[in-house]
Amino acid sequence: MGNYVVNRSLLRVICLFFFCGLFMSSGLAWGQTRATEEDGLKFQYGRNRVRIPFKLVHNLVIIPIQINNSQPLNFVVDTGVDRTLLMEIGAFDTITLNNIERLYLRGLGKGAGIEAILSWGNRLNFSGIEARNQRVLLLEENIFNLSTRLGMEINGIIGYPLFKDFVVEIDYEAQVMTLYKPGRFPQKKADKYTVVPLTIENSKPYVQVQVTFPDGDKCAMRLIVDSGMSASMLLYAPTFPDVKLPEKRLEAYLGRGLNGDIHGDIARVASLEMGEFVLKGPPASFPDTMSIRYALGMNNRHGNLGADVLQRFKVVFDYPNSRMLLKPNNKYKKPFYYNLSGLELVTPIPGFNFYTVSHVLPNSPAHKAGLEAGDAIMSINGVSCLDKSLGEVLHFFQTGPGRRLYLRVSRNYKPFETVLHLQDLI
Repeated sequence: MGNYVVNRSLLRVICLFFFCGLFMSSGLAWGQTRATEEDGLKFQYGRNRVRIPFKLVHNLVIIPIQINNSQPLNFVVDTGVDRTLLMEIGAFDTITLNNIERLYLRGLGKGAGIEAILSWGNRLNFSGIEARNQRVLLLEENIFNLSTRLGMEINGIIGYPLFKDFVVEIDYEAQVMTLYKPGRFPQKKADKYTVVPLTIENSKPYVQVQVTFPDGDKCAMRLIVDSGMSASMLLYAPTFPDVKLPEKRLEAYLGRGLNGDIHGDIARVASLEMGEFVLKGPPASFPDTMSIRYALGMNNRHGNLGADVLQRFKVVFDYPNSRMLLKPNNKYKKPFYYNLSGLELVTPIPGFNFYTVSHVLPNSPAHKAGLEAGDAIMSINGVSCLDKSLGEVLHFFQTGPGRRLYLRVSRNYKPFETVLHLQDLI
């Protein structure tokens, strides 16, 4: 027990995150923890609502939060987690955490799991919101390096503690999140949305959808609504054994989970039906059985519904009334693309506009263009990457099949040029 001071050097050893793939949340088996009641998040100054501008990176919502009067830290807003998680702090920042104990976590991946540290009795503040006696979780191994994947410093994740106390409206286009006291979301506004029922179990929201596969098979599925997973869908194939998976599949490394590497396939399904909405051709990730062995059978679920679907709507999460409200935005009818280049980019120094290739898919456009892991992308179609954020650079690689990109690349400090032809691999 007692206070626990965390700084950058300590977090080289004690660090956390549990997205998998490009940020897919995993189910967790929590160890026995001290039974403490958390105080709810509350509005300050008698407000009934508050608007919070956010940054949208890789479809993920990122807001600033203070812990125990720290400097503002960048947190991903994630419906798929039931704790407040801290993973990294700035080079000159220090955070004091109160009252600690150890526990053990299991999630997606092929390894055995990971030890963690739970702290309770902490204070959170952000945008006119305050909460005391809050729990914060740290993992003892830095296995995700999310900041390099998002091109900015990411310090943690906030999940259920935010959604249980408010009606949360996320406007992906305007990049504004509005929090309302329960019962204070205007009915006139709600009437403009379509209601989709949610089931809240173990602090996570579940939705019923129907997935149609390319051969015409239809399957009703129960998915976690997961705003912290930037992809469209993560589906557990062993939970629907009578359905034939798409013939055209791309074998891929899906990322890291709590238990290690995650491998599987990416394929495009014919459609996803959610309430009255029908989305055509979204890609789905199918992790192999070993990677999801701890998640299988948990809460009778078939997988996760991610932010690449959610960001096509203005979304309202209303946990007190067990519902999600949806209103299509300008992205609703746009096609779903999956990695038209066949490469993944990271920023070795988060916040600095320097981008290197971390993975290249075999026989992909990037592979045919001669690109390799470790290459630095210096310019695209004559535009210097030093003047572009990671999101702006990634947009070049997702503009549509058939487009040519003229790249200037540096490999071992030697420049060369190549042409990359974007292609739909699935």
